[in-house]
Amino acid sequence: MKLQLDPNNYDGCPSYNDWLDEQYAEQSGPLDILGYQPRPSFVLFTMSPDTYEATFSDFMQQREEEIKASVCNLFPSPIAYYFYRFENGYESDLQRLHLLRDTWESVIDILHALAVAECRHRNIPIIDPLKFKDLFTDSVAKRLENIEGVTSQLSAAGILPTVAKISPAATLAAMKELNQSRNAFSHSAAQSEAQARSWISECYVDVVEVLADLDGLEGIQIVRYLSQVDGTTLRCEIFRGHSSTRTIQNIKINRQQMLDSAKYFQQGQMLVIADGLIFGLRPMIHFREDGVGHTTRLCIFRKTRGEAPDRRIEYEVIGEAVRHEEDRKNFAMEINELRGLFGLGVD
Repeated sequence: MKLQLDPNNYDGCPSYNDWLDEQYAEQSGPLDILGYQPRPSFVLFTMSPDTYEATFSDFMQQREEEIKASVCNLFPSPIAYYFYRFENGYESDLQRLHLLRDTWESVIDILHALAVAECRHRNIPIIDPLKFKDLFTDSVAKRLENIEGVTSQLSAAGILPTVAKISPAATLAAMKELNQSRNAFSHSAAQSEAQARSWISECYVDVVEVLADLDGLEGIQIVRYLSQVDGTTLRCEIFRGHSSTRTIQNIKINRQQMLDSAKYFQQGQMLVIADGLIFGLRPMIHFREDGVGHTTRLCIFRKTRGEAPDRRIEYEVIGEAVRHEEDRKNFAMEINELRGLFGLGVD
């Protein structure tokens, strides 16, 4: 997946060509030869291949830094938090490996939650091979299959789902392949610092390239609904970037969004605002406040457990090395709506 130059194909790396053109324009203005304005990158490619290739490493380094800054500052908080710690907050390579693994799983968690939320919002019946129980899997590989399956079924209904715009089929296929082939994403433990470094080195570039492909995640907002200022202004807590500092903002919506998503505008609801639509993310994403209400931690679904009448949903608390449990009954409305998509009765 790493970007590479092809000495026989000028169009092999369009982003590098754009970068070269921008560098030339910043230093010298547009290239103009008696009114003819060729692309500087194409001139270099055809007339001086060595010069064309010479600054590729500079381009890649700048691009990597821009990707990392984007992920840490603009991506949804679970991804941003773990990736920032992978880059800046680790005490050992073994811990760093775990943080890279957490970053990877958080990407899949967010895409999966978005796919399930849109499916419920649009109320599109789901057919084989997807099963209701598969939505509540603790398998990363199965969640990737769910994303693919939901995308396929919504597309068959004439809907291009938001998750498909963020993660096109080629990107999702690459993620599935990487998830199967990279030691860093398995749940086997590295036996030493050296092995941890080796596993990180093995997949780091691939992870960065996946994050680059998923730059559409910059455009979504994961929020906790607090109240409404008026009919088209929501008061929400925002979960974007790596910082855990509480951020509360007014969010303007239009009348159609208000009508389509009014049922989600209740205390305790986690929402995603994406592609002009507003979905409810429960039960895949929840939250937990500290005892005095100063800090809110996002909680990501991990698994279900227990038998009736004491059935529980277990969450991972982002930023804390703990799990948090909620009574399954607290999500009865959302779960029953999901069951209805599969033609099942109430939970």
